[in-house]
Amino acid sequence: MPLSGPILDQAAGTASPLAPVSLNLLADIDCIVWRREMAADGVIRYSWFSNNVASILGVPPEALAVNSKGALTVIHWADRDAHIAALHQSARMLQPCQENFRAITADGETRWLRGSSYPRKTGDGRIVWEGLWQDHTQRIRAEAQHQMLMDRAADCIFIISGNARVTWSNAAAERNFGYPAEELLNRCIGELIDLPGCSSCTKKHLVQSDNAADCLPHGSHEVSAMRQDGTTFPFEITISETRSDGKLSLIVIGRDITRRRTAERLLEESEQRLRVTFAAASLGIVVVDLDGTIRFYNPAFETMSDSSRGSLLGVSLYSFVPDTIMPPPSRIPPPGMAFCVMCEPHLEDGGDHHWRLTGTKFAATPNAAEHSMLFFIEDTTETTHIAQERRQLELMLQEGHKLEALGRLAGGIAHELNNMLGPILMGAEMIARTAPLDHRNTERVQRIIDAAKNSRDIVRNVLAYCRKEQKTLTPVDIVPIFDGFSAMAASILPPSIKVEKYREVEHAIVVADAGQLQQVLLNLVNNARDAMFGAGTLKLELVTLQPRQLAALSRKFVDDTDGTGSRPNPLSAIDFDRPHVEIRVSDTGCGISPSTATKIFDPFFTTKPVGQGTGLGLSVVQGIIKSMSGVIIVDSTLGKGTSFLVILPQSNELPV
Repeated sequence: MPLSGPILDQAAGTASPLAPVSLNLLADIDCIVWRREMAADGVIRYSWFSNNVASILGVPPEALAVNSKGALTVIHWADRDAHIAALHQSARMLQPCQENFRAITADGETRWLRGSSYPRKTGDGRIVWEGLWQDHTQRIRAEAQHQMLMDRAADCIFIISGNARVTWSNAAAERNFGYPAEELLNRCIGELIDLPGCSSCTKKHLVQSDNAADCLPHGSHEVSAMRQDGTTFPFEITISETRSDGKLSLIVIGRDITRRRTAERLLEESEQRLRVTFAAASLGIVVVDLDGTIRFYNPAFETMSDSSRGSLLGVSLYSFVPDTIMPPPSRIPPPGMAFCVMCEPHLEDGGDHHWRLTGTKFAATPNAAEHSMLFFIEDTTETTHIAQERRQLELMLQEGHKLEALGRLAGGIAHELNNMLGPILMGAEMIARTAPLDHRNTERVQRIIDAAKNSRDIVRNVLAYCRKEQKTLTPVDIVPIFDGFSAMAASILPPSIKVEKYREVEHAIVVADAGQLQQVLLNLVNNARDAMFGAGTLKLELVTLQPRQLAALSRKFVDDTDGTGSRPNPLSAIDFDRPHVEIRVSDTGCGISPSTATKIFDPFFTTKPVGQGTGLGLSVVQGIIKSMSGVIIVDSTLGKGTSFLVILPQSNELPV
């Protein structure tokens, strides 16, 4: 029906109190204005509606129908009974009727209508209501969306009044704290959350006043929260304030961080185990850029590098490891594959070190522009030295087998040579003593005798080295042997070699063989003569060494070997508690290098040209001295000469 003109009560003939202007104003605010009548027999009908029914419900006013109970058919079926019951209550009591129901539009959309109507009774017994329904669909939907959002939120949300009491909470708060919504209302927030700096007296003060914003800490905090069953859990909160209608409220948003704390604890424990493993690893672990710059390293590598630079961060790995041993960038295996190299690092101590590096390429961070290199470094110095020593032992064993075979061969040859040399030497000596010979033939016979004797000495040396000739050692006074050999040396050496003798003892008893001692001295003198190339000074000394002097001499040779005292002690085989005798044979020749000095006693080692030395002389000498419980040491400096020290233990026995 049109809204223009007065609305007449057709039964009473009076004008409606709703003026056209008022109807238009109500229509502009999405309100449906209507008149409803209930006859005396209880039949309900609607006499008119405002025209905006079509814009709100999608049907014209004349199309609205009423069912048998008096309810509009556009009202949702679930709300019809309650709506009819409210109408009958209003009719009996003649009190205003609160209209609140859902309506279904022509398109099937649900809309929420809310309003009120005021009943009046006419003279003919009818009850007439005039009222309006306002469309609250948007507000109801917004509230539903807000409630759905709040209920689905994983975080707990509280609205706190000025006196710190809960005025609203969401479903997450109920789930996390174990309280139903009605028990959370008006509860002090301090009973749920252990707020920083909020003591019991502070909580009491909060409840009795309206200064919660001043007392509760704003911002984000990690606190302890308590559930209804008394259990506590870590809780992260953010407190902010808002004002509405001049009233202060606090918004508390929080979440249970038990899982995060557990994950952080497990991560921290994992990192701690990783740090302990990394620090305790016996292998050196280094992370470097592709150019070799060290970005990370463990204590084992710091110990291995033995560097005095302090921190190694930013130092190039190639300052220790030659970059030439590394594969070129194009040949470095891709991530997940490793390569291995061996090297001799350049360390500050200058020692002989060996490292094995196992490297792999990897991305240090997920977004790293370039890859890094991870190296596991193993110090193989000891194992390398053991392998070298094993190889030397194998070579020595092979040489021993050779010498054993040579000894068996030499033993047989020596006996055969002795059988041939005996008649030659005997016949030559008989000719020299009995036959009348001229001067030339006498020299020839003497050369035969000398050659036979030299051959006999060679056979004896071979037998002595091969242990085929055993000597019986007896106590002898070494002083007469030393004096006699010194005189002989002065006579057999060329005049260009000056012989000096020094002896500080009158008697010195050692357990030895006199002939072998002369053989030792003769070998040492011949080597000195060759080292001086026929010109120089030969010094022969005989002194005694007391235990204190032996200890000092031992320290000297150990320290002078390489300056570190790491080499074997050459005097370790002697007894430092008893006196010894030292025979020193010194020359002013060319000297011996340290590398050569370590090998001069090895069998078949010689520095002489081919044909001038067998390499057995000093080896035989060392064997003879060892058989007498003594040691022989070489002390030499290149360009300054060489000294051989023969040290023998003194004996308390009397010479035979």
